[in-house]
Amino acid sequence: MEYFMMPAQKVQSLQHFRKTEKEVIGGLCSLANIPLTPETQRDQERRIRREIANSNERRRMQSINAGFQSLKTLIPHTDGEKLSKAAILQQTAEYIFSLEQEKTRLLQQNTQLKRFIQEFNGSSPKRRRAEDKDEGIGSPDIWEEEKADDLRREMIELRQQLDKERSVRMMLEEQVLQPHLPVAPTHHPTVIVPAPPLPSHHVNVVTVGHSSVISSVSTSRQNLDTIVQAIQHIEGTQEKQLQEDEQRQAVIVNASHPCGESDTASDTECDDSDAEESKDDAMGDP
Repeated sequence: MEYFMMPAQKVQSLQHFRKTEKEVIGGLCSLANIPLTPETQRDQERRIRREIANSNERRRMQSINAGFQSLKTLIPHTDGEKLSKAAILQQTAEYIFSLEQEKTRLLQQNTQLKRFIQEFNGSSPKRRRAEDKDEGIGSPDIWEEEKADDLRREMIELRQQLDKERSVRMMLEEQVLQPHLPVAPTHHPTVIVPAPPLPSHHVNVVTVGHSSVISSVSTSRQNLDTIVQAIQHIEGTQEKQLQEDEQRQAVIVNASHPCGESDTASDTECDDSDAEESKDDAMGDP
């Protein structure tokens, strides 16, 4: 009874030996063109299918390993670092995400550079908007940056206009507050001629505040027109005043000549009367 009891390892090795024996016998029979038994034929077919499956699995694993090796060479990692397949896949996903972000940033920078080039070349705003729409993917941040740039440009222009207005206003104030020069005195007797009243200089100086500068450009233009009109009005009044001074001096000079003639006539009359009195005295003395 003990003779027939065998350990499990010996049984498995015996089965494996018989199986390999059958395979060898089947191979020899196929080489010798000897007809096979049904059992040997089934074993041979099973062996062929298993070999085909094993070869397919080996090819599949080889292709998978080659793909992971190519991914490992593409992703940035330290040289000599051993990575598992899961780690390679995770680092590949992170690297792809970082590349997408870099692509988005470069696209935004490219659109901004195109806009700067168009502004430098003097393209119209309508054409620029059409080209921005044709680009496809648009970001709201780019439109906000464009609006901010336009607002800054308008602020700079309005500040320049405000500085011009202030300089013109200071010039006007200096001209209005400048004292009139007195007329040089003359030795001729003066004749007072009533002069027409001078028109009062009302200068409408419009100051533009910071809030109104931001709100509208038309207000500053109206202020500029008003200041220009005021300058023209002051120049006209100054020319008119100079003409009146010249007329007044001409009247004074003309009035001095008749007075001189009357003085000479009175002197001659006095001399004639003195001569007649001397004649009467000479006739009365004898």
